[in-house]
Amino acid sequence: MEQINYFEKLFYPKTIAFIGASNKRMWQVKGYVDRDFPGKFYIVSKGSERIFDIECFKDVSELPDGIDLAIIAVNRAQLVDVVKQCINKNFATIHIFSAGTGEFDEEGKKIEDELYKMLKNSSTRAIGPNCMGLYSTGGRFTFNPSFKADPVGNVVFISQSGDLTERFVGNLNYLGVNFSAAASIGNSISLNVADLIQYFNEDDKTEIICAYIEGFSRYHQKEGRRLYNVIKKVKKPLLLLRSGKTEAGKRSAESHTGSLTTSDQIWDAVFSQTNAIQVRSFEELTDTTLAFYYCKDLIPREKGILLMTWSGGNATIATDLITQLGATIPEFSPETKTKLKKLIRFGGVVNPLDLPWKNFSDEYSRIAEIAIKEPYIGCVLAETYQPWDKNSLENYYENLKFLKDLCQEQRKPFLLSLPFANFQGRESYRKKVIKMGVPIFPSFERAAKAFLNLYKYKEKLDKNKIQQSDNSYKYT
Repeated sequence: MEQINYFEKLFYPKTIAFIGASNKRMWQVKGYVDRDFPGKFYIVSKGSERIFDIECFKDVSELPDGIDLAIIAVNRAQLVDVVKQCINKNFATIHIFSAGTGEFDEEGKKIEDELYKMLKNSSTRAIGPNCMGLYSTGGRFTFNPSFKADPVGNVVFISQSGDLTERFVGNLNYLGVNFSAAASIGNSISLNVADLIQYFNEDDKTEIICAYIEGFSRYHQKEGRRLYNVIKKVKKPLLLLRSGKTEAGKRSAESHTGSLTTSDQIWDAVFSQTNAIQVRSFEELTDTTLAFYYCKDLIPREKGILLMTWSGGNATIATDLITQLGATIPEFSPETKTKLKKLIRFGGVVNPLDLPWKNFSDEYSRIAEIAIKEPYIGCVLAETYQPWDKNSLENYYENLKFLKDLCQEQRKPFLLSLPFANFQGRESYRKKVIKMGVPIFPSFERAAKAFLNLYKYKEKLDKNKIQQSDNSYKYT
């Protein structure tokens, strides 16, 4: 019997069926019909004759056998019967959108128990229940029609929260990040986080794996050990946000996805013995993904940051915050100070470089070049604002491009802080900077946290290299 590649069926299906569609919820279907999906798309609806001018079937029994991916959005009272029909018709994979199962009440747990037993004893696999579903740029479909259709990117997101999936993908699309896939997997009674991490680790199109984890299904209580073993083999940046660490958080996770949280010992082992990067908030996950996306080939060798600011007050505040996080703002060497004094006619020649008005001038690039080339600098973090007039605008873009290219040449990340300001043209300015290929953060502090996670990844790679060398393994 031919082995089924369930993940190819999930993310690159040739046939999709949406079961439980309605003209009242057309948004659920839109992302499957407006992306030029190259395969066959079927709709099952009890109450609608046509949706998006596609003729609807009335029942699952009318669908052809062997559908690659079925999306089920029916009342929970119908779930068991519909899933049973899908299994009997040899559907490869199912996305169970419907909620009200194990996370809701005792009746929901009974329904989920029945679903688990049916799936376990079949050749069908599922994500969910209680999840938004899948986004695949290469597969040409999405559960959220606002997500970017093109181009096919290299970032994936695995999440037990549909809302966080929508916010994460939407926010990063806005900041210029392109995804290959995202999966909101909810209660995870069949396929789970470990399965997806393993798949994406082996997927050539994926370069950065991000995940939000609340815990494990009550059907997979020993999944923590398997997840650890899977993560140990990951050879790509893996950014993990874990919740359910406090008693209140554990209660929230159980009511959200019915998840059982895992002991801190498992997670301590995951983060201390693997290359996985732990982030502690949704914002840090977003910022760190942004840094890895734009700087994936610029993993820093030093923890020192060159800070370039517009405001002396903000420079002082940022220096305190950044050093408290664990980075350094190293002092310039005497030789470098001598060189800089020839170009800086007022103010101190120190790091951070407080350069009001200079960033529109030719001297800005010359000053930056001297400082950036210092060996103790591992990253350049600059504060940016919308230039005031057309002439300074062009000069400023030239300076930014010079800094970006120089940092690329020096193998050092270049990050920009663009604080919120209600100035005219901010949006077009932001787009132009992103098109330049420079990541934008809302503050120095958030950019510094992202940089430190890049540096932490370098430390983990170095540690892994030493360990593998000690064990006579070749590290690549």
